[in-house]
Amino acid sequence: MAVPATAAELVLTGAPGSSWVVDNGEESCQLSRTFGEGENQVRLVLTQWAPGKSFAVMLAGRPLARFHGTVELGFAGAGTALASRRADYERGTLSGGEDALIFSTVFLARPLGKDGGVIAVTPEGTPDLASPYGGAAPMLPPGAITMADRIELTKGRETLRLEPSQLDNALSVLDACSQSHLPEWGLDAAAHRTMTRAPQAPDFSRAARAIQQSYPSAAIARGEQANLHVRVLVDETGAAGDCTAVAATRTNITTTACRHLTRDIRFLPALDAAGNPMKSFHTVNILFRID
Repeated sequence: MAVPATAAELVLTGAPGSSWVVDNGEESCQLSRTFGEGENQVRLVLTQWAPGKSFAVMLAGRPLARFHGTVELGFAGAGTALASRRADYERGTLSGGEDALIFSTVFLARPLGKDGGVIAVTPEGTPDLASPYGGAAPMLPPGAITMADRIELTKGRETLRLEPSQLDNALSVLDACSQSHLPEWGLDAAAHRTMTRAPQAPDFSRAARAIQQSYPSAAIARGEQANLHVRVLVDETGAAGDCTAVAATRTNITTTACRHLTRDIRFLPALDAAGNPMKSFHTVNILFRID
């Protein structure tokens, strides 16, 4: 006999007739899908602004109204590397009045290593792609993708679980879409799959302070906030080159983030499979918030 879910648990599968929708834009890759029906309908959007181990998650719909304060987000059952864990988010309202939670940076698996870096190698010291944590390569770890079977949001006894069909295939498509942008930026996609170190910014704190202090006074007067994603190319010497800032939300805010990232930071360059410097990229998520 089937045991009904508790009143605090809502489990949704794909809505009738729904399927994954892929949007390969100039500055981002996005997957979306609708779950449930009627009052329980929830929209899911996954976005990557560049190849990497993280992505943004947006959940929207009336069931999100009951999730406030500290919440946990996960992609597999308890006891796995993808189990639910605390996640930071912003609350919003869509044009149709639906409640929305926006997680700007989400990892499939809990990051390992210093300062949240994701580092996993084999006993021979080579990148371990089978690990759910991944190596240094800017990609969603294949080991984590194969484990993903749900998207679960938890707040105390309240649980919203989305069980999409072929979540692993969808995440692979998102990853492949993001990887396809590397040649467009003048970067070697094959070399990035086996790289042993991503560009590092030892003195990023100085640039971060300068970016924070550059919050436009006009935006403060308007009470305007924004989410910006910044990508800077880093050459073999560690010098910063082309820089692009993309707004994740509608905003009139202009930022000097690129000027500070290219002027104030001397990067440690990325390293290829042989340990030699290689051209790569560095990304920063910037949240402009008014207290």
